[in-house]
Amino acid sequence: MADLAHSHDLPLIVDSTVATPALLRPICHGADIVVQSATKTLTSSGFGVAGAVIARSPLVTTIDNDDLKNNFAIYVKYLPNRDYGPNLHPLQAVMSLNDMRTLRTKIDRMSQSTMKVARFLEQHPAVESVQYLGLPNHPLHELASKYMWLVDAEHDELYGKPVNRYGHLMSFCVKGGPERAREFFDGLQRIWRATDLGRIKSVATIPAISTHLQQGEEGRQLAGIPPNLVRLCVGGEHPDDVIADLDQALHRVESSTKAAVSS
Repeated sequence: MADLAHSHDLPLIVDSTVATPALLRPICHGADIVVQSATKTLTSSGFGVAGAVIARSPLVTTIDNDDLKNNFAIYVKYLPNRDYGPNLHPLQAVMSLNDMRTLRTKIDRMSQSTMKVARFLEQHPAVESVQYLGLPNHPLHELASKYMWLVDAEHDELYGKPVNRYGHLMSFCVKGGPERAREFFDGLQRIWRATDLGRIKSVATIPAISTHLQQGEEGRQLAGIPPNLVRLCVGGEHPDDVIADLDQALHRVESSTKAAVSS
């Protein structure tokens, strides 16, 4: 992608919000600009709104502006941000910086927990399918394994070698269609039900009735978002606690399905 963009003198811009620098460094692979929603995984607390722009210098672009080309990040900081006003207030900056100090540890733990949750859901009779990059049957698993590595794992006494990690975000489809998916969703007790992601607490949502509601049924079909799909962001809780909540909510679905068959 970087070679294609650069052959036309265009910058490659990558949104790396979910992977974060703990798992992926797009500029090392040829990207020119990386954007992060620091509201999400980068800070994980969910306390406030923030974003980050990281850029290569000089920037590949057809725009005739030497200041923009020489240092895009500084250009954005001094011109649009200073003049238009979307800078962070000091407290938000301090809270974001403080949260980022534990980024690598959080991402490592949350990735391992997500893998355990995904394997549990794969075996559950009330689950139709599971989508997680860490599972070998995911169509992008091989590609993810090429690019997603826990930073500095080879220098860590715990690992001593490069280690793949696949992040905290996954999805799965509940058997029985959208009604059963909503029944499962309403049955969650520990997992937070919201459209956010990347928090230190686990968060679930049904994209068809939240983040992608206005996309319409045809648009969701094109995007591969069925109505019974649940997006799950696994947080920092013990994975067994997350699994227990999923299990009790899925048990409600199984009970409803059996009752419907009996009647």
